[in-house]
Amino acid sequence: MSTLSKILVLLQFLCFFYFAFFTEILVSGFGLFVQVFAASLCIWAVIVMKPGRFNVQPEVKSNAVFVSNGPYRIIRNPMYLGLILFFGVIVFYEPIILNLLFYLTLVAVFLLKIKLEERFLLKNFGQVYKEYKTKSYRLVPYLYFIPILFTI
Repeated sequence: MSTLSKILVLLQFLCFFYFAFFTEILVSGFGLFVQVFAASLCIWAVIVMKPGRFNVQPEVKSNAVFVSNGPYRIIRNPMYLGLILFFGVIVFYEPIILNLLFYLTLVAVFLLKIKLEERFLLKNFGQVYKEYKTKSYRLVPYLYFIPILFTI
């Protein structure tokens, strides 16, 4: 794992720790519905990917298998999307500056990890991944976040 990957994973887990221990992790009303949807998307993605085959670091595992079914048929990063939605609801319901800072850090980490992962996946799976990219969305259908981060 590269130094950059270690830093990104550390930042990701620091943000998770903050939200788990310093916020109300579950909200109420419509926000809870969104969180359940987001958690379900993450769980579905893990089941389709098969536990043990996904990676918290951007590098592709040596035994990686290309997956393009389930939520991956439409979205290349459903786990990240689910986590962005889940924690975004917390910020919406409790809009304090610290929550916003940790959320923006988490989103930036995910965007950087996505960019790195795409490079590794292209290197490992070549034309198959290139074709898959034309048929799926990076994160949110019809919407790309902060394009400047994707130039890194």
